[in-house]
This record gives sequence, structure tokens and C-alpha cells, in this order.
Amino acid sequence: MNSRQGFVTILALLFLIFLSGILLFQLQGYQHQAEAYHILIQYYEQQLRAK
Repeated sequence: MNSRQGFVTILALLFLIFLSGILLFQLQGYQHQAEAYHILIQYYEQQLRAK
């Protein structure tokens, strides 16, 4: 494997690590959004029961 192939391999690995980080960040945001919707639904259920 020459130096150019090694450079491309390292670049590809760094790119995959970068994409994995973005994916984890997106999943964390999705989890927070799901929790927020759950809290909102609970609030509206309480409001409906109070009527």
C-alpha cells in the first residue's frame, strides 16, 4: 500500500468517525424531542381530565 492509499484510508476513517458523531448527536436530539412530546401529551391529558 503506497502513501496515497494510506492517506485516503485515514481520510475515509476520519470521515466515518465524523458521520458517526453526527448520527449520535441526531439520536440524542431525537430522544430529547420525544421526551418533550411525552411531557406535552401528559400535560394535555391532565387538562382534559380536569374539565
